[in-house]
Amino acid sequence: MGLEFSILVFFFFQAEDGIRDFCLSRGLGDVYKRQLVLVAGIGATAFAINGPGGFGPGKTVELESQDFTGGGGYSGPWYNPADDTFWSYEWAGYKYHFPVRCVGNNIESVTYEIEGERSYFEIIDNTVTAEQHDNGKHVFNYTKSVTFDYDHQESIDDQRIVEIYIGFPLPEEGKEAYELALAGKNSLEASRQLNTAIEKGAAREISTSRLKLTATFADGSMQTKTYRIAPVPDFDERYEAYSDARAAFQSIEPPSSDASQQEIDDYLGKMPQMPKLYNITELNEG
Repeated sequence: MGLEFSILVFFFFQAEDGIRDFCLSRGLGDVYKRQLVLVAGIGATAFAINGPGGFGPGKTVELESQDFTGGGGYSGPWYNPADDTFWSYEWAGYKYHFPVRCVGNNIESVTYEIEGERSYFEIIDNTVTAEQHDNGKHVFNYTKSVTFDYDHQESIDDQRIVEIYIGFPLPEEGKEAYELALAGKNSLEASRQLNTAIEKGAAREISTSRLKLTATFADGSMQTKTYRIAPVPDFDERYEAYSDARAAFQSIEPPSSDASQQEIDDYLGKMPQMPKLYNITELNEG
């Protein structure tokens, strides 16, 4: 039985059949058995970023920013799982989405480990009842690794939600904006300054982390690859241009309540799309 398999990382749900066809119809042959292939993207835009003849150690590709950050982002002051304390507003917490899917043969489980001083997996336990919570069982749990059974790989389901959670010191310009808000002197410019500082700080912090992927086969054997997610070299310029575009969009009069669908579509079509802000690199092992 063949042991060829693919690892998929895609940041929103999609039809499994399309992914299965995309990854398993390659006909790579026995030479590529147990070859780890990481795939990023959604549907027809999915692309292999490592594997035979493609992306490999030392090479870098850009991620779709909305797929990676999605509805995550700033979550308030940093909660430090190491000592179960919330730090002051001078430290920020930030979340990245982490839906994963592994498709292949003879795979029992896939384990992800995150390395970094302030990098964790946040696992929200949706099964905790009010009574269990009152008795001390936590809804929010923080670990350095998470394992998915092959037949149960959803990072968002009725039982749990899995995301990446990081903490970092708020840059000086961010602290200034936050202190203005605390003093009741908030403004659109101060809010923009705070948001920009948070995004830049999160990008710097995630780049210090390492993501290890280990696939365990039915025969007990394992294979591991390591990845680095980091901001693109011109992250600041791209994000500031996006921030400028968002500010300009806010000055556009939104459609009235009786607007036509065409008017609504035209308005939404002017909404700026987040640029690609992150890349992923497979690191050389050994």
